[in-house]
Amino acid sequence: MKRVAGGFGLLLAAGCFKTVQPTNPADDLPAAGNFPHEIFDAALEGRVDEAGLVDYAAISADRSKLDEYVGYLALASPENHPELFPTREDQLAYWINAYNALAITAVIDRPGLVSVNDNKVDFFYATRYPVGGRKLDLYRMEKGVVRPTFDDPRIHFALNCQSGGCPRLPQDTFPSRGLDTVLDAVTTEFVTNPAKVKIDGTTVSVSQIFEWYAEDFESSGGAVGFVRKYRSDVPDGATLGPYIPYDWTLIAQPGKGP
Repeated sequence: MKRVAGGFGLLLAAGCFKTVQPTNPADDLPAAGNFPHEIFDAALEGRVDEAGLVDYAAISADRSKLDEYVGYLALASPENHPELFPTREDQLAYWINAYNALAITAVIDRPGLVSVNDNKVDFFYATRYPVGGRKLDLYRMEKGVVRPTFDDPRIHFALNCQSGGCPRLPQDTFPSRGLDTVLDAVTTEFVTNPAKVKIDGTTVSVSQIFEWYAEDFESSGGAVGFVRKYRSDVPDGATLGPYIPYDWTLIAQPGKGP
């Protein structure tokens, strides 16, 4: 994430990238407006609890559905097949689900991982995945595609890098139909979670997400103004307090890490 930008520059200079090819490449394009997110749903079924913790061991033991979905991600995206994604919601749902699926893939491809921050350069920057005929790492997918294309700060409460500081990972994929309502719901959930946003008198302390992506919240009046849109107990005259340190611990269910 933002803190490793310097390391990213060195990586670019060295050209130290690797590409993980899909083990189950897809052959047939889906119908327009019907990208098969249900395959990712099947990969998650019974493996994500209500708190958003993941049974990575189970996914790793039978990763067939996840690999099948990743194969479709490699085949088509809104960039190389825009005709398959006729609405903004179709496009944004694709990128959110793609990011989350590839982040899970990145975890189970690293047995014994405890935190994505253990080797953040490799996890976020050096490992690329074919996505719609293009090679993307998690960093470039978020910073180079999702943020500039959609200009919607709510994406920060949907994209999940598999860390405790992330928004809760839903048990289901993000849908194209009704996506706007779902994004409002996950944003409200995040900003009303006292581990992510705390109000103490007239001081509002927020997750470091608001620090790293401060420019994304400027149009809403900054972090405090944005939070006020989603919860009514932000007092008049509230000011921004200390940022809440990000929790990089892997969101694994106890004893069920990769």
